[in-house]
Amino acid sequence: FGEGASNIGAFHEALNMAAIWKLPVVFCCENNKYGEYSAQHKTTPVEDIATRAKSYNIPGIIVDGQDAETVYAEAKAALDRARRGDGPTLIEFKTYRYRGHSRTDTAPYRRPGELDEWLKRDPIDLLKARMITDGQLDEAEFDEMKGAAEQLVFDAIEYAKAEPYPPVEALWDHIYYEAKH
Repeated sequence: FGEGASNIGAFHEALNMAAIWKLPVVFCCENNKYGEYSAQHKTTPVEDIATRAKSYNIPGIIVDGQDAETVYAEAKAALDRARRGDGPTLIEFKTYRYRGHSRTDTAPYRRPGELDEWLKRDPIDLLKARMITDGQLDEAEFDEMKGAAEQLVFDAIEYAKAEPYPPVEALWDHIYYEAKH
């Protein structure tokens, strides 16, 4: 969920119930600084969503969402915690949305130069640089991986476009759980 969703009752109810029951849940907040057309500071009284975890006596962790290795490490630690039975964790991934909220949103609410600042810390570019520096891959291997990933996405899109639409009767299939007695 995004940072804007942390202002609605369902967010707080979910954290409260998960904390009371010590549920194995990892709540992941993708904080990209903007809700739908609104800067976070105009809709939210706290800068860090993770601080809201304190109200429910659960860990609240702030993570650099631009750093793939840190994201992995912190998510793994929270998952391990949940699997041990130690209850829920709220992780706030500080990141950025490069485009507007929708196709028609040109993001005029951004301050000049903000996007350029964040693009300098693009997660893929950061990971690529780190892996090349560490000798894990070279530029050619990265280009090959990138090409393979792009091809995979292209193939998935073509596959989806070629599939027939499901019949209207199937609209409610797999929506409800049916208990088997």
